[in-house]
Amino acid sequence: MRFLALSLSLLLGFSMSVKAASFDCAVTLNKTEKVICSNTVLNLLDEQLSKYYSMHSKELTKVEKSNLISKQREWLRERNNSCGSNVDCLVLIYASRIQELSFKPEKIEKTNVKFTHNPKRHSFKVEKKCDFSDVKFAPNLAVYAGGAYSGYKTNVQIDQSGHRTTKFDVAVNSPDAPVALILGAYEPSVWNIKWTQNTKIAAVYATGYHRQIVTGLPKNIPVITSSHGEKPNCGYLYIESKTLNKINPLSKRLFNTKVSLVTLAKKGKLGFGNAFTPKTQFFTNTDTTIKDYVDPSLPLAGKAGLDKLVKIGYLRKYNQQDVDRWVQLKSKQVNEDLPPVSGIDISSRYRPKYLHKGYVILKKITIPAGLYGGHSVTFFLDDNVPYPEGKLGHSTLYDFNTLKCQGTGCNH
Repeated sequence: MRFLALSLSLLLGFSMSVKAASFDCAVTLNKTEKVICSNTVLNLLDEQLSKYYSMHSKELTKVEKSNLISKQREWLRERNNSCGSNVDCLVLIYASRIQELSFKPEKIEKTNVKFTHNPKRHSFKVEKKCDFSDVKFAPNLAVYAGGAYSGYKTNVQIDQSGHRTTKFDVAVNSPDAPVALILGAYEPSVWNIKWTQNTKIAAVYATGYHRQIVTGLPKNIPVITSSHGEKPNCGYLYIESKTLNKINPLSKRLFNTKVSLVTLAKKGKLGFGNAFTPKTQFFTNTDTTIKDYVDPSLPLAGKAGLDKLVKIGYLRKYNQQDVDRWVQLKSKQVNEDLPPVSGIDISSRYRPKYLHKGYVILKKITIPAGLYGGHSVTFFLDDNVPYPEGKLGHSTLYDFNTLKCQGTGCNH
């Protein structure tokens, strides 16, 4: 294809405010979409990909189209996660996908193609370090650490864990000494930071098993985020009483000093430094917010996501007829030669458990994140409806297409 022959240096020389692209650049965008909207070449590649995608889908059956949509959503998530705002990486990942879609549909799976430009996407990840070795800290630096297993729950997702994102509000009041923060949570979390006048935040290290995001700070303050799945893997830590022995070694590695004080978060609230009152004035930076990191291809999390799917007709609440139908079909399928038992309905052994919250899936969906513990539900997958994407969590799914049960509540 002609544009592939252009050199990257020439491609990347174009950068201006544009309004093309295959999506609306005037709405709220993630950081990848913002770069695409502001770069002429990425605009052209995005439009080119959209055309190939449309042409490609016209030649597919209904089932094949459904598979194509799923793959394209996966590609969009990979685009955002692999490249972020790195233009070089985006050029290559777009060229790779366009070349993929340029083949006839029946040849895509059969062709072991080697791209002429040999894209190496992962090598274009934004360089990330696991320490602040290039930062010079003041001798009187105070290091504070804090966190919890999770903050207060939100209705959005910032990663592919299937867990709903939690949020921490962090207030810092230290006008007498510069501050470095070590923040840790298990769940995917956003740490929104504010500070008082004359407080200087020198650096922030946010770590956890799932993805961690820091918002509220000016862009010139160094921030490192670390999670189990990130590359490079800097290790992870969530801060609680059981992990206190790991905090000072981490602080000495990062800042060459021990932690001044550890604070365990309460309901997602953390305060560091001097005491303050509700009337204390704080400052924060609104250039980056949680909206910049939300994956727009994923549904709202938890009950909010379920309610929206009901509202748009993709789910409905279950009724007794759905339960009776499952029992009848499952009994007929198994066809066990069991003797009758006095006073007992043998078919009850196939009756779904934990039906306090149940839904019937009417169309293909992505299961909302966060359906764990008391938030778990029971799904019935209606006839001829594709199996949903996403993670069940602690939920259970009864499939009328296969008469199989998936999840923690299945009768075994």
